[in-house]
Amino acid sequence: MWRIKTITGTIIESSRFIDKPMHWHERHVCNERRELWLATSHEDERGFVIHTKLMPARKTHCVTLVLAGSTVLGLYNATTGASANYVRQDPPFLTKGLDLLALAIWAIIGCICAPMGWLSLPQVLGGALAYLFLAIVCRAFRRKRLREFVDEAVNELHLMRVVRLRISAHRGRHFRLIVDAVSA
Repeated sequence: MWRIKTITGTIIESSRFIDKPMHWHERHVCNERRELWLATSHEDERGFVIHTKLMPARKTHCVTLVLAGSTVLGLYNATTGASANYVRQDPPFLTKGLDLLALAIWAIIGCICAPMGWLSLPQVLGGALAYLFLAIVCRAFRRKRLREFVDEAVNELHLMRVVRLRISAHRGRHFRLIVDAVSA
């Protein structure tokens, strides 16, 4: 499971940059990156880098970031009510450079073992295809679970905002909070 935390603050600066790969073997999920600086309630400023084209928040908006470590997975804008799931918007690749290394090592092992009769060519190719298929399926499943998890976190933040608005609207009246929060 992922250790998800949230940070709430006001955007004091948001910059957009266009990235260009430095080398032929580099792949970016998105060629744009956003640098976001938040001022939290503790009078400290924190900077975050988000590789995405989507930014539903501007300067002076109050936002909550959904984080896994230092990676921003989602954003909820309490000022406008907009949200973004960056795992859904700009998903990571299903194949990685490590896969090429594993396939190269498997090819070397196949070239050594095939002349000795330990492995045949169909076994070597079948093993390579099985590895690639399993790696892609496992990463796709993990990405789907993470995407759903971030959706739940952003939906919960939206629900908390609705509940807070209902509480402030019903101060001094009868307590109809539970019915109003569920119907919203």
